[in-house]
Order: sequence, then structure tokens, then C-alpha cells
Amino acid sequence: MSGSVEIPLRDTDEVIELDFDQLPDGIEVLSILRHEHAELHYWVTLSLEYYKQGKVEDFIRLLEASRLDANVDYRDFEKDQMRALDMLAAYYVQEANREKNKDKKRDLFTKATLLYTTADKIIMYDQNHLLGRAYFCLLEGDKMEQADAQFNFVLNQLPNNIPSLLGKACIAFNKKDFRGSLAFYKKALRTNPNCPAAIRLGMGHCFMKLGNQDKARHVTVPRFCLPFPYLVGHQHRTLSCLITSSGDATVAQWNESPGRHNFRHR
Repeated sequence: MSGSVEIPLRDTDEVIELDFDQLPDGIEVLSILRHEHAELHYWVTLSLEYYKQGKVEDFIRLLEASRLDANVDYRDFEKDQMRALDMLAAYYVQEANREKNKDKKRDLFTKATLLYTTADKIIMYDQNHLLGRAYFCLLEGDKMEQADAQFNFVLNQLPNNIPSLLGKACIAFNKKDFRGSLAFYKKALRTNPNCPAAIRLGMGHCFMKLGNQDKARHVTVPRFCLPFPYLVGHQHRTLSCLITSSGDATVAQWNESPGRHNFRHR
């Protein structure tokens, strides 16, 4: 891990440098940011570093506090507001999908809803914002049409956007449109042949539903051996991209090996 950030000291020409590989306790950093009335982008940068280091409490602490305490008196601060709100919302959605307790899950969804609603009033048609909202709708389970509309909006701007193609594939499958789902998976794979193994497994699941077991085996064996319950969904991966992304959720973010996905075809 490497890198650092220089926070200007209020009313001076001096800065305080924080090394990412030696970050102080989050409460201490929060005190520094507040005292120096630091611009919002410093809060976002540092919260992201805490998240990458697994210090989730500090990640949440900084982003929550930034909503009231950060300095937004600079050009294009709205973009940083969107990042702060969407990063935190995506985190809450990701945690809600993992949570088994219904009350805790509902509380996390409520927090995410409030954050996304606030972001709607700033830059409603931001790409990452729409993707985060769309996957949120998928996870809630009863808002497929809303999710579909948001994926369509992104694809109208970026026809090869892989997170949107995978979202469309999930929606089509759950509507039992297996050919349509397969088409979206194929387009995602053509766009980036190095996509996660779960995409090929999703294709295999579609072939199985279409009664073509030979093709199902061809796309999933022997290269990949994940069990069918984890074929698709892609929510956790996309949400992680949206939390850690400093810009668009690009095709490049889908080159890494896949993690475990929890959204299951029904």
C-alpha cells in the first residue's frame, strides 16, 4: 500500500501529510478534518482508504460526518457529494444483502434509501448513482421494472457497460426469458473475454433452462467449477466497484477473479 494525502492547514500555507500505509485512528483524522474545515474530497479519499484497509467503522464515520462538517465551497463539489452518498449507500446495500436478521436488513435498506434519495436531488443521472440504485432495486426484489429502466438508461449512454448488461441478464432470467438473459451474458463476454467465471456459469445456467446440456457443459466445464447456486447476481461485485471506484464502474473493474455472489436465479 502506498500514497498519501496533504490536507491544507486553515489560515496557513502549510499542510499535514497523512500516509495511507500509516493512517492514524479514524477519530483522530476526523478531528483533523473538522478542525481544518477540509474540503469534501479529502474526506472521501480518506474514507475510501479506510475501507480498503478493512477499517469499516472509520469509513462510515468519515462519510457520515462529512455530510454536515465538510467544506463544499469549491468548484464541482457536487461530484464529491455524489461519491460520498453513493459509496455509503452502496455499502449499506451490500451489508443488507448479507444480513439475515429481517429488522437489521430493513434498517440498512432504509439508510441506503435515504442516501440515494438525497443524491437524486444533486445529480440524478450520474452513471454510478444509477447503477447503485438499480442493483438496490434488484436486491429489494419487488422493483425489477425500476432497476430495468435504470440499466436501460446507462446502456443508452454506454452500450457495453458490463454491470448494466449483467443486471439485465438477471432481470431477464427471473422473468424466465432465458434466451434474452443468455444474449446479455454473451454481449458482456464479447465486451470483455476476461470477465469473471460467474458470467460463463450464468450462460451455462441459461443453456440448462433451454434444455441444451451439451452447451451448458461446454461453457462451464472444465475451466470453471462453481456450483449453480452462485452462478449469477453480481451484486456484491458491482457494489464493491461502486464503493471503491473513483470514477465510472468500468469494464476494467471486471478483469479480476470473481467473488461469491448471493443473488440467485429463481
